[in-house]
Amino acid sequence: MGMEYGVRIKSGALAPDPKLEQAIMDGLYSRLNLVLADDPDYWIEYEQGKLAILRDDEKWPDILNTYIDEASGGELEGIISGERYLYIISYEDARTALAEPWFTAIDEVVSELVLGSVREEL
Repeated sequence: MGMEYGVRIKSGALAPDPKLEQAIMDGLYSRLNLVLADDPDYWIEYEQGKLAILRDDEKWPDILNTYIDEASGGELEGIISGERYLYIISYEDARTALAEPWFTAIDEVVSELVLGSVREEL
């Protein structure tokens, strides 16, 4: 079972800004690529605005996925329908030694690019 996280962007909302969203995802890719550079068991894929950390495991290759999404269907943990947020699903708890540098990198990139953003478990 995975852990779901949401990063509220700009105090909960991100105006539809493709350039900012692209900068966030490019920054995440660059930073996570550096974090994973010394770990041959994991690698990163980034295409069509979605980023994934993978491992060589036929049954469960995806270990973390993230992309920017739009809330729908009413309020989701304080994120109002129509607001944009960074969605993260991880099959490693953010507090484990394995995932801690990944989530630190995510937090650093988002806080650098969007002031006031905070990661919250959904």
